[in-house]
Amino acid sequence: MTIGPITYISINLGPVVGANDFLAGVRVVPAGRNGKVVYGRSLDDGETDSGEGIRLEVGETLEFPQGSVGVTMADVDRYSEADDSGYAPVANAVWTWLAIPPLEQDQVFVNYLEAMARRLDAAHVHCVGALGGLAKYPKERGFRAREARFDALGDAESMCVALSRAIGMIVGAPATIAAPSTVPQEVTGIKEAVLAIRNAFEHIDERAIGKAYREGPKDAKSVFDQSEFFNSGMLRYAGHNLDVRGEVIPALVASRRFILEAATRSGSRKTINVPIKWSFTEE
Repeated sequence: MTIGPITYISINLGPVVGANDFLAGVRVVPAGRNGKVVYGRSLDDGETDSGEGIRLEVGETLEFPQGSVGVTMADVDRYSEADDSGYAPVANAVWTWLAIPPLEQDQVFVNYLEAMARRLDAAHVHCVGALGGLAKYPKERGFRAREARFDALGDAESMCVALSRAIGMIVGAPATIAAPSTVPQEVTGIKEAVLAIRNAFEHIDERAIGKAYREGPKDAKSVFDQSEFFNSGMLRYAGHNLDVRGEVIPALVASRRFILEAATRSGSRKTINVPIKWSFTEE
């Protein structure tokens, strides 16, 4: 009796079969045999996948010697599903990567990276909500149309708050956690506008009475005129413009890439430093 081909093995948090602790699947290929012991390994970096799998007969043992299995960020991120914009949630991929040994000992790095990823995901959720509301309201009439507009603007406000915080952490990442990548131009290009619009929305009670730290009363109250947002997805405040489709979406995608690169500052491959064995016995 033959089992196979085995093409993937799972990496889990613990040894209990059936536990809900799956982390990632790793592509594996045969690496020889010694009697009834069949050896396997993961693909090497840059190795072309032949499509070959591992086959076992009853009574044989499958063994992956210590150091023969490596997990890459690509293995982890494979499960992140991108939407039409090209963005996929990043916090789960970051957490999963950090949960795979060897564990990161710098807790500041862990906390900072995970918080940055969560904030970016939150910004994306609200960005999608804002664009969804903009697409919905022209199809509605009367009360429902206004309701969709308010929903869209509310999501845009929350998007700006989360995005501004995420951008602040991304810009500060090279100094704070020694992130190896250059901050993307898509991020630096909107940083000032996002911060200004975020401040206006965050302190909208003050803007309602024409009060602002840097702007005069007329500019302060300009946050209440978002007609351009409903027409084209452009947020405006006191001379600052932010195109949700044309600028925010590319910044989110570039920021996601930056965070994944930061997460792998010590390398994009982790080696499993314990042997893995499994015996095929007929029940």
